[in-house]
Amino acid sequence: MYQEFFSLKEQPFSISPDPDFLFLSDRHKEALAHLMYGLQGNGGFVLLTGEVGTGKTTVCRALLEDMPAQTDIAFILNPAQTEVELLATICDQLNIEYEQNRASLKTLFDAISGWMLHNLEKGRSAIVLIDEAQHLSFSVLEQLRLLTNIESNNKKPLQVILIGQTELQQKLKENQLRQLAQRITARYHLLPLTLQESEYYIQHRLNVAGASYPIFETPLLKRIFKYSRGIPRLINLICDRSMLCAYSQSSPKVTAKMIDLAVKEIDLSLDDGHATESVKLFWRFVLLLVLTGFTIWQAPKIYHHFNQPQQAIETLSELGFSDSSTPTSPSTSMQVAEVKVESLQTDSEVSPLQSSTTDNLNSETDTFTWFDSYPELDLSQGYFANALQTLYAVWGYQVDLADASCEQGEVASLLCFSDNTSLQKLQQLNYPAVIKLASDQDIVYAVLYKTQQQDQSQYEVLIGKQKISVSEAWLEEYWNGGLTLLWRTPFDISKPLKFGEKSQRVVWLSTQLNNLSGLTVANKQRFDWKLKEQVIEFQKDNGLVADGIVGRRTLMFLVQQSEPNIPSLL
Repeated sequence: MYQEFFSLKEQPFSISPDPDFLFLSDRHKEALAHLMYGLQGNGGFVLLTGEVGTGKTTVCRALLEDMPAQTDIAFILNPAQTEVELLATICDQLNIEYEQNRASLKTLFDAISGWMLHNLEKGRSAIVLIDEAQHLSFSVLEQLRLLTNIESNNKKPLQVILIGQTELQQKLKENQLRQLAQRITARYHLLPLTLQESEYYIQHRLNVAGASYPIFETPLLKRIFKYSRGIPRLINLICDRSMLCAYSQSSPKVTAKMIDLAVKEIDLSLDDGHATESVKLFWRFVLLLVLTGFTIWQAPKIYHHFNQPQQAIETLSELGFSDSSTPTSPSTSMQVAEVKVESLQTDSEVSPLQSSTTDNLNSETDTFTWFDSYPELDLSQGYFANALQTLYAVWGYQVDLADASCEQGEVASLLCFSDNTSLQKLQQLNYPAVIKLASDQDIVYAVLYKTQQQDQSQYEVLIGKQKISVSEAWLEEYWNGGLTLLWRTPFDISKPLKFGEKSQRVVWLSTQLNNLSGLTVANKQRFDWKLKEQVIEFQKDNGLVADGIVGRRTLMFLVQQSEPNIPSLL
């Protein structure tokens, strides 16, 4: 689903085994060496155990690929069988003929014995590999032991590899299996990856899939290790869900929030999986006591908090009991009128766009100390919905406050784009954007509207219909880099535009690039190699990933530079 979005050749974190993505850590290599050593003996059992998802099957597949050509292999994935069913499965895997309508323990055992002795005379050997072997019954394990008794001239034609979870070790310690346990020539317990190995593992899979830039920043790899505890299968699940989340938000990189959401979706936690239920209940009880005590301690403060009329209005507004029409004092309204931005009073005939939105203002105090230089501001318009409504007005569209959401832009071919970036890159992108301004406790959403022509270190910021001028230093102090902007797409962008495509989208792309370069416009309908080189050159000039694929980011830069009449920062 997200393969094209990240420009990948194939899906990097599929949980199904794929030899192309084989990654052998030091522990996997050590396990492989133990198994190889055990198979060099004359018959018997080889044991590989480990927790779920640590890569046991991966090690065995790597082992089997190195087996000599004169080795016949029976790979049994379903161990929940009776003795007769298991022997029949071995016959099927090794192409041993038997009478199916007369299949019994004796006839199957005799068929396997005769085949193996004949196989040994031809200089061949056989391996029976059983996955999930902890589910084997005692009687089936005993039957396997009897199969390894087959020999000719002191040579045994069969070896058995048992792969299972930790409980397989405990089962083999049972007294009735002591004879089998004595025949285990090599055993290894596979541990999870270390932090460094898990980082290498993620990078390895991304590289094989063709990733051209770091989708996961290095600090996030530690976060993934913390959640997965170094278990490769969990790493795959977390990375896969995180990339799917990034794709759904049109984000080229995975963020910590996306990883947390992915972990929540697959129901992981940071405990080590060994805590007993009683311990968990104990800590829940302690937490309940702490919360109860905190509530009682805070009660007088909460009462005092709601005795401040203006603060009570703001708090109710957060809970949805009020909207932006909450009345303000007459003096505040007069002050607001002095700083109103008249340019936003548009008479656009576009019908109001219908949807719902959620206000995201989180205010805990009744003063915004960081706006002391602007005492005339009405900060009750500092919700996300107000800011998005203002951004629509910048584009010439009137949208009701209750309908101010990203979905409303689809009618006018306007798309929302959210990112976390720097002021310099936003200037380069050159679109007005909703930004989140935050102090220690306060949050205000505003529109970064213009960079002043005479002094590009000064910026015009809109809060509702009010305009203020702030410095670059002030923005860097209170803006954390998060933004949402609107941009207009010239065509459907459900999939990126790339080499080989033939469509009207290619005609538009070629025309715009030629216009920007001062070249003769040609009606080119095929995305050929020359056009790809033009795209790569454009991407390099604008600090983009130079992969020759026209995705959202490349298209946003191209639209901004090709259409001078759309809103811009500069």
